[in-house]
Amino acid sequence: MPLQFSRLRILVIDDNDFMRSLYRQLLHAIGFPYNHVREATDGAAAIDYLEAYDCDLVICDLNMKPMNGKKFTRYIRTNPKSPDPYLPIIVCTGHTELVHVAHARDAGANEILRKPVTAASLYSRLHAVIESPRRFIITQDFVGPDRRRQNVPFDGPERRSGILEI
Repeated sequence: MPLQFSRLRILVIDDNDFMRSLYRQLLHAIGFPYNHVREATDGAAAIDYLEAYDCDLVICDLNMKPMNGKKFTRYIRTNPKSPDPYLPIIVCTGHTELVHVAHARDAGANEILRKPVTAASLYSRLHAVIESPRRFIITQDFVGPDRRRQNVPFDGPERRSGILEI
């Protein structure tokens, strides 16, 4: 059964007008009402929006100025003034080299979406965030969804004692 998006509110953060319009069209095509999709031009504008309005999910470009997606995600996850540290964040980027993906992941992104974006790839990431959310981890060095995709048996010393899982 397809996901029902009609009640979810989403914020699209991208400094490119065309990309924001494309996300809006793709989201509408997969079931988001137009009036449930809001836009911001960078991370700082998005924080201002989130302080004033409720949001269920964020789609965020990685490379923006003045506040990029990595800084935005880290702010949401770790700043005491964050409106919702558990807010699902899908980071989008055309820079899919491992270093860029790792930066987004380590900032606390729930999912990474590679550009060019298609309706199918966007739906897949939305499905992953909504239907199969990963455990949330809080340590001294990391706040965000568990970076491990699989729960593989480990034969070695347990060094993760003291980790808070939500």
